[in-house]
Amino acid sequence: MRIQMVSQSGVVYGAVAMSASLFVFTYLQERDREMHNRERMVTTQNFFRAMESMELSSTEKIELRRFWRIIYKKLSRAAPTKEENGYLTGFLATTNFASVQDSHDLVEYCGPHFSVKVADIIKLAHEFKSIYPDVFPEKQVIKVARMAATLSHSTTWNGIVETTSSMIFSTSKRFQELAKDTSGEMRHVVHRTVQRYLERALDVVADRLKCNLKDPDMPSYLKTNIDIAVDRLMPDVKLEIFRKTQDLFVPEVTNLLTEDKMSIDTKDVRKASMYSRLRAKILYHLFPYDKSIWMSFKDTWWLIFTTIGLVPVVGQLWWLFLFIIKDKTDEHQLCQFIIGFKSAQFFTLGLLATATGVMAYIRCIISGSLEVCHERGPGLETWGVFFFILQIGLVWTAFFRLPYTIAFNEAIHMTQIPDPTHPESTQASQSLKHLPVDARRLSIPKSIADREPRSSILSHFRGKAYRDIFGNKLHLDRGGYLMKFCGYETICLAIISLLSCVILWYPFGIWQRRALFYWLRTTYGVMSFPFLIFKVPVLTTILLHTKRMGYNEYGETVCAVAASNRADPAATT
Repeated sequence: MRIQMVSQSGVVYGAVAMSASLFVFTYLQERDREMHNRERMVTTQNFFRAMESMELSSTEKIELRRFWRIIYKKLSRAAPTKEENGYLTGFLATTNFASVQDSHDLVEYCGPHFSVKVADIIKLAHEFKSIYPDVFPEKQVIKVARMAATLSHSTTWNGIVETTSSMIFSTSKRFQELAKDTSGEMRHVVHRTVQRYLERALDVVADRLKCNLKDPDMPSYLKTNIDIAVDRLMPDVKLEIFRKTQDLFVPEVTNLLTEDKMSIDTKDVRKASMYSRLRAKILYHLFPYDKSIWMSFKDTWWLIFTTIGLVPVVGQLWWLFLFIIKDKTDEHQLCQFIIGFKSAQFFTLGLLATATGVMAYIRCIISGSLEVCHERGPGLETWGVFFFILQIGLVWTAFFRLPYTIAFNEAIHMTQIPDPTHPESTQASQSLKHLPVDARRLSIPKSIADREPRSSILSHFRGKAYRDIFGNKLHLDRGGYLMKFCGYETICLAIISLLSCVILWYPFGIWQRRALFYWLRTTYGVMSFPFLIFKVPVLTTILLHTKRMGYNEYGETVCAVAASNRADPAATT
């Protein structure tokens, strides 16, 4: 009992000491950043650009123009002599501020590249405030100067990437060293502190991004939409960054289905059926857990299987076959199926069908006969209608199944991996072998999972679970923004259905209906274009909020291996 109390007091003492050290670390880093920002230069062009991007009153804008003009006059003159004490007050009193030009004229008057240090601007702003305490907007001047310094530092995206990446990289290096030296409750305390620190830092990044994306000549409604877009996107960015930092403090998810710890031995593989071996081969080559997309480009089987999905008739049956053999209980795998299938529809039903229809019309024009257009023109046959309905039904089946899938953050709570330091480790590890694959593949210690920090961002994305009429649990937040595209797919289907009813109701000829249904299907394929945004590597992680999963050589769903952790093929051979 006494030993337990001593250990608990040691943990509390360590947590307090760590919190204090992190507080000092944060203070020192903020001080260094402030000193660095004070040495930055502010140009005339960027000063007024930052001023226009802020919500200021007309009086405040006039005061800021007046302030910059006085700075230019003061610094462009020769150094004042001893007799020029009180120069600033005298200059302010004699300047005709009624003739102050607008921002564009002041940029030409002072020169766009006339620059002043942020520290000098802050110093002069304090002097102005002491002289005109009721009129001069000191806080607005300092804020504009700091924004302008950020604009002067680099271009729009380079500035955001450079300042943000350097800030997060330097911070992560220090916290990574702390994570290596901490464990248990101490690691939990550090993790929560890091999340709070990063959340504040990302808020600063969001403000910089808003400022850099705006232009003084941009319409006001575009400026408002930029603010709305950044505010809506930043929670998704924060969530993914928090997941990355979690890897530093939470033990990495143990993948028990590797070559060293495979539950299926060679004898079991030999007894596997032809279907199981074919399924494993297709899934591993198409969706490998240990290969990047660039490595897949070098895989001949990947090229063959991908090309089959783009063939107009065979590809539709191929996607149906993939839907049957894929793991439909995993959130990431089902999302990738929907994205891949809709992307294939855009290229086959959209672009390829458009090119084929145009070539058919050109052939009709060259022949000069209407009978040729009736017989060989673009048209949708009966079997084409069947496959078209099959494609629509397949997409809707996948969307309907998505709320019932298992997310990564749920799967890690499914079981508990035994701790090797405990005596019962051997017995627990033996019982783990009898668990199903879905329960083993994402297992981490339950005690650590329970201690996962509950930040406001993470809790925001953990949607509420519902029950259907059969009592099954479903989550409407599965797939992130992809689930919201289900509404877009509903609108597209409603438009196609309405136009189909019009075509069937109006007394068209047979060849006319064939042609109209052909272009109606082509329109549906072109409408799949928005799903291509999920193919962008960076946006995929932010928009889906899923853990990347893949298949191993045995067709089992496992966590994807990061590029830095992949074994070198040359070294293994």
